[in-house]
Amino acid sequence: AVVVAAILLSLAVPSLREFMARQRVKAINAELVTDLQFARSGSVARKLRVVIGFRTDNDQLTCYTIETVPPPRTVPDPRCDCTKPLGTACDGMGDIVELKTVQVPRSTTVTLQPPDAPANFVLFEDRRGQATPADFQVTIASSISGKLRTATNALGRPQVCSPDGSIGGVPGC
Repeated sequence: AVVVAAILLSLAVPSLREFMARQRVKAINAELVTDLQFARSGSVARKLRVVIGFRTDNDQLTCYTIETVPPPRTVPDPRCDCTKPLGTACDGMGDIVELKTVQVPRSTTVTLQPPDAPANFVLFEDRRGQATPADFQVTIASSISGKLRTATNALGRPQVCSPDGSIGGVPGC
């Protein structure tokens, strides 16, 4: 009986680990989708451009900050540092307002992967919430199991797909 239980447990543990990894990917992606919608609607409501800037160059975490882009700043790239403690990412940045910072510790096995070039940010315009670049994509992946890609279209609306089909109930890319 002990041997049978050990065999069953050895089969179930990897499946449970993969299930938990996929659930983390889905949860972090759901938060990202909500934050993209928040930034888009916030840009129109505040009549300010809003940018979401991503950082992946930290050994401890990947992260993003949602921040306002006050006029007359012409360079829309993010200025805040999402690796700082939450609520302090934009300290000392003048009229830039930190709306939200999200940190994903690498210890969760999940990472955010924005495009490397030309920009690792998406900007929402203040009139209609349109996104620049129009084809911005972020991949959220676990080193164990699970990968989702969230893209914004020209209107700033997020769309989610699974590039490797590892997340059920999500269309393939």
